[in-house]
Order: sequence, then C-alpha cells, then structure tokens
Amino acid sequence: MRYIIFKMKKRSGFWLICIVVPFIFAGTPVFAADESDFPVLQSIGIFHDNLWLGNSDKDSAPSPILSVWGVSLSFGLTDRWSVAPELGLTTVEYLYRDGVALPAEIEEANAAKTLTLLLGIPFLYRFQPADSVSVFVGTGPAFSFKIPYKTFGDISGGDVAGYFIKSGRFFHWEVCTAVELDFFEHLGFYVRARVIVPLYRLWDGDNMPLYDGLFAGVSFGLRLKF
Repeated sequence: MRYIIFKMKKRSGFWLICIVVPFIFAGTPVFAADESDFPVLQSIGIFHDNLWLGNSDKDSAPSPILSVWGVSLSFGLTDRWSVAPELGLTTVEYLYRDGVALPAEIEEANAAKTLTLLLGIPFLYRFQPADSVSVFVGTGPAFSFKIPYKTFGDISGGDVAGYFIKSGRFFHWEVCTAVELDFFEHLGFYVRARVIVPLYRLWDGDNMPLYDGLFAGVSFGLRLKF
C-alpha cells in the first residue's frame, strides 16, 4: 500500500484531477438543493451493455466486445438532476507479460479469467420533450475492479490483480446519454450510449494511448419507477 501511494504522489496529474473534479461539481446545479431536497430513491433498473474494450497491444487479443449485466438506482437531487449509481458484471481473460496485464486470446495457454466489476456514479440532467419521453445526459466517476477467479497455465492471478491496483488503474471517467420511454406509469425502457475513459493512463507510466482500457458501447434497460 505504501508503494502504491508513493507512486501516485509521483504523478502530479492524479492529484490535480482529485482536486479539480470536486470543484467542478461544486459549481453545478446538482448541489444547489437545500436540506429539504435530500436525495430520494426514484427508480431501480436492470440493464445489458455491449461494451468495446480498447486494447492497443498488437501481440495480444484484439479489442474484445464485453457482455455486461447490471443493476442501477436513481436518486433525485432536484427536478432535473439525479445521481444514478450502478454496478455491472462481466468476465475478461488476461495474460501477464513484461509486468503488464493484457486481454488474452481465447486459445491463450497462460491466462487468468477475471470477474470484472464496473461501478459507475453518473450525475444526470433530464430533458423531457414529451410526457412519455425523457432524455438524459450525464457524467461522473467510474471504476473497474478485476477479480481473478480461474487461471490457466503458469500465470498468477495475483500479478493480474496487482497490475490493476497499482497506480490506480481502476479509475475512469464516464460520459453518457440516454433516451427513456415510459410504457406504463411505473415502467420505462431506455437506450443508452456511454464512454468510460481510463483516466489512469494520464499518470500510470505505461505510455499507452488513452483508448487502451477504454470502454464504449450501447445499453438497453428496464426501469421500475416509484
């Protein structure tokens, strides 16, 4: 842990983001509500993502398409603003080479299969062009956690997990937009486009392009409203 903190301190970009981001949010209407506007649970959703995972290394697997299933909650902050934390689950196989974890080919002899958790906390602004139609745009922090649960060959699951923990290689930033249609009073269907950028590429020292580790794709979901 001391080693990880020391490495982060050497990367001033990491601390710059940590300082600037709260001030950006502090100046938005999201936090303009008074104490009587305490966040209220508005809905629970289930969704399925098809996400492209960027990989710039030509000697490993091509950028894979991930099938992600997840759940989300929506809390109202003001009439227009909400926060919608969500958790998605998928599996990804990684190889470990020269101190770097990379997506593995299906036939890779030395690979670690990981349960990948995608945690997002987007703040959403809602437009309502019609009574049964809502349009959302949002942004917020996102995190990806890799948990190796099965290994093949000589690879160490600890090496793969450790690579993503070091230098904060789990910290992302998400931008998304969605259209929601209300079929019934308490049930809606939505389509969402999202991009999850690996901010850790700004300071991790791997000299990889920003799209390496980026998630991008489309979601479909149902939302139960209260």
